[in-house]
Amino acid sequence: MAAEPDAFSDWTRRAFIRTGVAAAGAVALGACARGSAPSHLDANGVAADLDGLARQVRGRFLREGSPLYDDARRVWNLAYDRRPLAMARCDGVDDVRRCVTFARRHDIPVAIRGGGHSYAGFGVADGALQVDLGAFNTVSVDPERRVASVGGGTRIKELLAMILPLGLHTPMGGCGDVGVAGLALAGGDTSPRGMYGTACDNVIGAQLVTADGDVLELGPDRNPDLFWAIRGGGGNFGVVTRLDFQLHPLLTQRRLSFMVGWNDIAGALRTFGELVRETPDVVRAGVTVDKDTGAVISTGHYGDAESASAHQAKWISAFRTLKPVVDTAVPTPQGQMWATTGLAVDGAFLEGLTDDRLVDVLARAALAGRSVGAMLFGLSNGVASRVPMADTAYPLRGVGFSSLLSAEWHTAAERVRAEQWVKEWGAALRPWARRAYVNYLAPSAPERIREVYGVNYARLARIKAQYDPANLFRSNQNIVPAIS
Repeated sequence: MAAEPDAFSDWTRRAFIRTGVAAAGAVALGACARGSAPSHLDANGVAADLDGLARQVRGRFLREGSPLYDDARRVWNLAYDRRPLAMARCDGVDDVRRCVTFARRHDIPVAIRGGGHSYAGFGVADGALQVDLGAFNTVSVDPERRVASVGGGTRIKELLAMILPLGLHTPMGGCGDVGVAGLALAGGDTSPRGMYGTACDNVIGAQLVTADGDVLELGPDRNPDLFWAIRGGGGNFGVVTRLDFQLHPLLTQRRLSFMVGWNDIAGALRTFGELVRETPDVVRAGVTVDKDTGAVISTGHYGDAESASAHQAKWISAFRTLKPVVDTAVPTPQGQMWATTGLAVDGAFLEGLTDDRLVDVLARAALAGRSVGAMLFGLSNGVASRVPMADTAYPLRGVGFSSLLSAEWHTAAERVRAEQWVKEWGAALRPWARRAYVNYLAPSAPERIREVYGVNYARLARIKAQYDPANLFRSNQNIVPAIS
């Protein structure tokens, strides 16, 4: 599957040489001159070595002063404006190894860019060497084994375009532009997780380039510690250049929703909480609060028509004062698309909605966010909830609600309001939610990440110390290497 044309198709080594090597000293360390890279780099000869790296990398290469540098460094969430030392659109695993080896030699952090859709903007970092996996967007499918192998830069829409026509699916997010690796390595909260588990539960193999430049194959019987760590631990352990996924039959979802609006959100949440106390694996459920239109309660059913009808009748009875909207849906490659924007976010994993104090906080947060922010609560049940906590690094096990607070902004004044609302109500939820989906977090302090991973953190830190003791891969929700 060929890569799609993109805005950076003019990236070339010739372009780098024209503006980088030829301009020599003035442009050679532009990123350092702006204070975004460590001051010792020039003394260590990084400028000359960058020239050499640019010649060795077969893919496209940019650094400050190169054409399209500013376009290429822009991330989807405009809350982050970062200036990497250089950006390499790698053309194969050898390019990745060259970049990682260079970064290790000069003690430069590596930022890994897959889909580039991170809420926290981690695909770009100040003073870092960006490893751009945009060219790693191949998809191969074995329908007989129900396995799909994807490159580390593949987007959801590229994977689904290959497997949906075959009547196959694997748990993925709802936005086609999101990178498959960024989703799965963090765990992958997805709609059919009750039936098939999260995205990371369906990873059955991977290829990873370590901080030492080694290319390792991962699986249950191949480097099992790393295989455990990448399923929920994100990009902390190396550059994942390939992921293998288990595929499942494509099913139709029978959906039901109720428009609650702004009236009695607390009452609707209590009813919702009672309805989802016990749910079969084929059921999904969630609550969204739009900043303009208020709350919507929804549920879906992946089973047969008769059991779906019985399930819907129960919900219609419970919300008898609200008009139900019934429809069916199957995944589409494109899904819902989000334009580049500015966004403040926070996440929480809520273990239930039966505590009146929690429901009160959620209802007040929703009302305080009117015209400011949005809320999302997605039920995690079934297969995803039954996987033992220690079986993968992903910490959101047990029945609960993976929750997102998000506030979009376009002006400085809107940004202040957005960030204040997210900060205030994210903190208000913390007593009920020590864990969280790391993809729903802004860049977070080490103590917050330790809290999020809970009992799995100590093992993650030991594996980090073994494979990345210098913390080369720290442009992420960072796991700090354990001190031996």
